[in-house]
Amino acid sequence: MLFVHRLRSAVTWLRAVCSRPLFGIAASCLVPCLILLLSGPGHAQTDGETEVARQRFREGVAHYDRQDYEKARLAFLQAYLLKPHPAVLLNLAQSELRAGRHAEAAENFAKYIRENPTAPAMDHAKAGFDEARQRVTELNVQVNATAATVSVDGADVGRSPLPHVVYLMPGRHSVVARKGTASAEKVLDALAGRREYITLELREGYTPTPLVAGNESATTTAAMSTTGADPGTDSGRQGFFQWLGSSPAAVATISVAGLALGTSAVLAGFANNRYAAANDAKSQIMAALERDVREDKVDSNTSPCGASGIAGGNATFGSGLTNPDRQADLEQQYQNACNVFTDRSDSGDRLKTLSLVSLGVGAFATIGTIVWYFSDSGSGSGSASTSPSDGQRASLTPLLSPSTQGLMFEMSF
Repeated sequence: MLFVHRLRSAVTWLRAVCSRPLFGIAASCLVPCLILLLSGPGHAQTDGETEVARQRFREGVAHYDRQDYEKARLAFLQAYLLKPHPAVLLNLAQSELRAGRHAEAAENFAKYIRENPTAPAMDHAKAGFDEARQRVTELNVQVNATAATVSVDGADVGRSPLPHVVYLMPGRHSVVARKGTASAEKVLDALAGRREYITLELREGYTPTPLVAGNESATTTAAMSTTGADPGTDSGRQGFFQWLGSSPAAVATISVAGLALGTSAVLAGFANNRYAAANDAKSQIMAALERDVREDKVDSNTSPCGASGIAGGNATFGSGLTNPDRQADLEQQYQNACNVFTDRSDSGDRLKTLSLVSLGVGAFATIGTIVWYFSDSGSGSGSASTSPSDGQRASLTPLLSPSTQGLMFEMSF
């Protein structure tokens, strides 16, 4: 009896400590609570499962403190599947909220509040629940038959009558009820902060529309506990143009990309024209030089342009051109022709540089829009983006060398 009394006193003290504002965040508070609760004599589990749950909980706290909320969510989820304790559930909900998984966070906050009405951390749970529910739609589903299986976007959420609401991320969702050979379906456009009521009337022989990937499926704690799967991993993705239409900023970036790429193409066309004109001037110069060498006006080893050439006043004249005035006229003719070639060539170089700059801007804007789409459209809405999963990585690296100028884009999934 003395041991039981001391244990209860310790539990009372730890509950008081864990009711501080840092509950769910500070490792110094969470870990002692979990260690005591997992070690209590009333929890009959294998030592291996208990130790793994304790380890996953510690990992979740460490990830949360580093603000790596997706890893914290996964760690707390594994701990909860092994040891479904309220402290783990609350921290799982907090991590889901910070990771942008608002539907899952609302579901787990609601479950915590229902099952722990006198918990010391109730104020924190209610605050998190209020924040999450502002980002989701609360869906109330009624079916004109009992024991019908209800699913949202292909994921089962329970049997009718559903005891609780279903939380949906903003976007389009398919709600289906089935019982035997009868079924019913309604498609819902969910908006953040809304409360929706729908009634499904089962019909014999009705075939719901095949599910098309597009929005994150609604996931509940009930589905998590029955399947053991990671909620939220089967998230769909909006179509690119649907996402583009819902994001004015994305329209702006893709417009910049189009304008820059179009400008690059125009400048490249002008540059090619200037290079072609420079080549024409060069051809005329070389034809004139060949003629003058044939007429023995200049030596065959004489170059036409440059400081050491005819245009620079360093020609070696032949017996066909001995008059100094005519020699000066020939030098002037080559100087003018070489200047024309240089001007056209330099103009082509400037236009080419501007074209490459415009191409770089266009490529950067295009790739940036694509990366933005992949990181932002996974929730099925054009609103605030969620962090990409650990498996998704993208990088953009400039490539600058004497022979290569451009951008290298790498993405992994």
